[in-house]
Amino acid sequence: MVGAGTVRSSDIELIFAQLLGAAGVAVSVSMGVLLLPDSVELEVAEYLLAALISLIGFAVARGAGATRLRAVVYALLVLSCAVAIAILKNLLAGH
Repeated sequence: MVGAGTVRSSDIELIFAQLLGAAGVAVSVSMGVLLLPDSVELEVAEYLLAALISLIGFAVARGAGATRLRAVVYALLVLSCAVAIAILKNLLAGH
């Protein structure tokens, strides 16, 4: 996002897209936590995050012209990468 001191319209679009995506994830997970009993809220939050990651992967693949099967495979690969990153972060943080 280095634009030699200038802000292009594409930079602003990217910022709003990232903020909108972050807000959507935060609202989705928060609703699950607020509406469900304490005993299941952590699991629901984890499943919601996994579902959102997979849905975004599927939508990206379909938007690029992939068939449904390829989009599902891509979504599963994206989810696998996300899980691997989460595991690695937990290991490196000493949890």
